[in-house]
Order: sequence, then C-alpha cells, then structure tokens
Amino acid sequence: MTELGKRLREAREEKNMSLDELQEMTKIQKRYLIGIEEGNYAIMPGNFYVRAFIRQYAEAVGLDPDELFEQYKQDIPQSYQDDIPQTLSRVKTRQQLSAEGAKWLDWLPKVIVAAVVIGAAVLVWVLLQHGAANEPPTKTSPKTAEVEKPKHSPLEQAKQKQSAKETDEKATNENGQQNEQPAPTGEEEQPAAAMNVTEKRGNTATIEVASSGAFSIELSSKGTSWVEVYNTKGHTFYRGNLTSGQTKTFDLSAESEVWVKIGRTLDVDMKVNGQPFAYPFAPKEEVYQKLHFVLKK
Repeated sequence: MTELGKRLREAREEKNMSLDELQEMTKIQKRYLIGIEEGNYAIMPGNFYVRAFIRQYAEAVGLDPDELFEQYKQDIPQSYQDDIPQTLSRVKTRQQLSAEGAKWLDWLPKVIVAAVVIGAAVLVWVLLQHGAANEPPTKTSPKTAEVEKPKHSPLEQAKQKQSAKETDEKATNENGQQNEQPAPTGEEEQPAAAMNVTEKRGNTATIEVASSGAFSIELSSKGTSWVEVYNTKGHTFYRGNLTSGQTKTFDLSAESEVWVKIGRTLDVDMKVNGQPFAYPFAPKEEVYQKLHFVLKK
C-alpha cells in the first residue's frame, strides 16, 4: 500500500463510509477504488483514469486533490504518456486530407463573402420597410375635427359621485353589513418547524423537529449528488442521483422518523416546511452527511 492509498483510506474510515457507499457517490467501480487504496494502478484503463479516479475519491472524502497530487506526486503516474499516441494520430489524420477537401477549403472564403453581401442587402430592405411604416400620418384640418362636449360639467359629475357614495353607505348601515377584505385565495404557508440537533457522531446527526403536524422536505440540486430519503419502516421515498436544476419535494407529515442521506451537500440546498435548512456540519468539512429527523408533533 502506498502512502497516498493509506491517506485516502484513513479519510474514508474517519467518515464512516464503506467502499459500497463510495462507489454509489463517485460511480467508480469498487475494484478500482480498492486498487487506488492498495496502489495497484495496473488494473486501471490508463494513467489518465488513475488521476481522474484519485481526484474523485479525494473530493468525496473531503480532501484537497491538488494538495494530494503535489504531496504524493511520486506515487501518482503522469498522464502525458497517454496523450502522445492521440497527438500522433491527429497529425496523421490531418495529413490524409483528400484533394476534394482542400478544394472545399479554397471555396470557403468566397461563400462567406457572398453570405455577408446577401445579409447586408436583407438588412437594408428591412430598415427601409420599417422607416416607411413609421412615417407620420397626414394631418387633418382642424376645421373638420369634431370636439365632443361633455354631457355634464366637472361639478355636476362630482355631485353625482358623492350622492351615489352616500346612498351606498346608507344601504350598508341599514343592513348591518360592513365592508370586509376578501379572503386570500392562495395556498396557506406551512407553519415553521422548530428544529434542534440532539446528537452528532461522525457525519451523522439526529434532529428533533417540533411541528403542528405538517412536515415537508424540499431538495434542490446545483450539481449532481446522490440522495436517499426513507423512513424507519422500510419504505424508500427516493434513491438516486439528483442532477443540476432538479428539485424534489416530499410530504412526510405522516412519518415519525425519516432518514435523509446526501452524497454532496455542497451541491444540494434543503428546505424544511418551506424554510431554508442549515446543515449540522459545514458542507466543506463534511461533504457526505446522514440526517436522522425525529418528528415531535
């Protein structure tokens, strides 16, 4: 086992994370994860994948991959050797361009010039049409314009409005009715839930939630993260990757205990009863967190 593999395995064990859980988070096959910890890079598809897998492993357990590459560079193979055959292949492909392709490249500047000329002509035509449409209309003689006289003077109109207002107020008083504001038709906001973290152990936290009955959780992803939501009765509400821009909402009012596991808390925002939820552990320090919600109604 290399020093790098030992460092990665210790970081994983400190977070109480199994190889199976790490495989679910990183989507890297378990045998490759074991190869990284044991320093057995021969089973990898290539040096490029070795470096990529080490970077994903480090991020999942909360380590800085750039710092690891610098500190253990003697244990990590360089990837430039894998790029040499690809570079030679690209050079060879360019040398095999056919004569017809070269002729097409000669015609390309002429085609671009023709397209620019046609586009300019179309633009001029559109501007001319727009200018014609915006010409001011012909002025009419003031003698032919008719001015409609108001049927009532402003004073008479004010008196009529005041009389109508008094009539309405009198009718309202006689019937014993009062003007009331219409009831809002929108959905009522969920009552805020009082939350208290009662226990922290490793990357696992227990949170007591005091609510009047309504209990919902909303998860919104800014990247890609593994998410699990299930109760203690064996029912799973969701289990899979939450992709960028995706939001999931769960009504858990009928539950007494709920588990929420988030593989990458840096990319997932959580709300409880519509209110932003602050993770018990700083996401930069504990990327993978297990949250045990206990509902106290």
